[in-house]
Amino acid sequence: MEGVADAPDAQAAPNVIVADRQVIVCQGIGSLVAQIPEVSLGAFATDKASLKKLLAAAQGKTILILGVRLADGDLTQVLEQVRKDYPDVMVVVVADETEFAFIRTAIKQGANSVCMMSQILTSLPKILGKLVEGHSIVPSDILKRLTSDNTDTLSRREHEILALLVDGLTNFQISARLGLSENTVKYYLKAIYQKLDVNSRGAAIAKYVAGNY
Repeated sequence: MEGVADAPDAQAAPNVIVADRQVIVCQGIGSLVAQIPEVSLGAFATDKASLKKLLAAAQGKTILILGVRLADGDLTQVLEQVRKDYPDVMVVVVADETEFAFIRTAIKQGANSVCMMSQILTSLPKILGKLVEGHSIVPSDILKRLTSDNTDTLSRREHEILALLVDGLTNFQISARLGLSENTVKYYLKAIYQKLDVNSRGAAIAKYVAGNY
């Protein structure tokens, strides 16, 4: 009899949390998720605090559909924290074509799958189906782009510094936040400018926000 009692929990549909800085994006993805019978749509999150609260309260198998930015942080920061605090959560990153650099970052940081926004109607149901079965999946067209892309990508520290630039911090404030000297911050900024092929903070921020790196 115990086996019968345990069966519903064992077969419970995974809970899906959708996180993006724009509520309308969460709602759009959520409406699609709600039509997929293998999963159960949970709540939305637009910032790191609300996402952390949802993940802490989640029970059973959980899938996080994550946009490249929340209101107070980008995918690099959010995914690192999720992987550290909630290693069992399965993560699907959704990005636009112009944000493909974030796809590279997501794969490196342990995302279970990725989905281009332009293909979400056909790809997301298949991806969620595979995750329900316990399989990570990278669509073949994305995998082809990843393996043929030799772009010099940013380091984790450079991502951190760029994210703080986006938040409007000065070199001094960045050095204090990260425990670095101002000269070290300047060194990183020089390297960032070279990688992004820009010569100003504003241009670097614009490229980073657009995901063009």
